[in-house]
Amino acid sequence: MNPITRLRENPRWAAVALGCALGVFAASVAPTPPGSLAPMGPLGVVGLDKWVHAAGYAGLGFAFASAVRARGRDEVAAAVLAAGAFGAGIELVQAVLPYRSFGVADAGANLAGAVLGGVVWVAAVRVADARG
Repeated sequence: MNPITRLRENPRWAAVALGCALGVFAASVAPTPPGSLAPMGPLGVVGLDKWVHAAGYAGLGFAFASAVRARGRDEVAAAVLAAGAFGAGIELVQAVLPYRSFGVADAGANLAGAVLGGVVWVAAVRVADARG
């Protein structure tokens, strides 16, 4: 079954995925106050903004996978890549906004988060299947 058919069969999850995408988009194009995020995030490895990117796109990757009820590796990968591509597209949009900026590291954090969301989706499906 193709993903479009699955979206039609799961209108609530499709609406959730669309809502997540719109929320991420709105947050990504809104001006941010200077100094709104601490420079370093948990563990002091990367900035807090990268953690925020990853968390947002983890939710988006999960939402995309759930919207199409992804089961196989290819379906999960497609949902993750769609979320990652969405993130890369938003970075391009930010490049033309005077109060935002394009960031390769941000796009990487978006993709890493989308992968995490896909992994969580696979784990959730396996737990649900095991419970019967």
